Amino acid sequence: MPTTFYIVRHGQSEGNVNGDIMGANPPLTQIGLEQAQALAKLLKPIKIDQIFASDLTRAKQTAQVIAKSKNLKVTEYSQIRERFFGSLDGQKDAEVFAKYQKQVEEFREKSLIDQMNWKIVEDMESLNEVIRRILPFFNEVAKIDKNQTILAVTHANVIMSLLGHFGFINSFRELPYGCIQNTSYIKIEKTKNSIKIIETFGINKVEAK
Repeated sequence: MPTTFYIVRHGQSEGNVNGDIMGANPPLTQIGLEQAQALAKLLKPIKIDQIFASDLTRAKQTAQVIAKSKNLKVTEYSQIRERFFGSLDGQKDAEVFAKYQKQVEEFREKSLIDQMNWKIVEDMESLNEVIRRILPFFNEVAKIDKNQTILAVTHANVIMSLLGHFGFINSFRELPYGCIQNTSYIKIEKTKNSIKIIETFGINKVEAK
């Protein structure tokens, strides 16, 4: 039997509302807490064996709501935290998109391989660097908790990196900004010889243009 992973994006945070890139470590908003409660209700019929979370507040808060409904504890795992944006950290999305509009437009036209390696600024993580950081999580957990169902609360760019890495998309043109909703998830199955995405929820993939 495979080990099953639900990789969940946190609920709405104050940083999401403010349009921050990463930010200082913002908590969930009231809406974010309600989104986490709704997800906990949705997942109620599913037996979850363990719950992990990024060590950032918004992910831990989301995980704690779900864990309470399952009578489980939350284990922090710093390697599944959000992408590091380097010198862009704390700036506003709109400001960065305006300043680097040409680079963002060029990104959209690149191949998926080049998109996975792309950076706006040199001191940020590429999506491939995010993948190299988070893939050991699957191997470590599956080795210890073989054949269990694991839930991990993480962040939008982590989910983006997984969607690209596992071939769920042919280009990030299929994932426009904002399409990975708060408390969306991807379901991954890992066996001894394979790991693949088998389901998504709350991710609005579109046809690439």
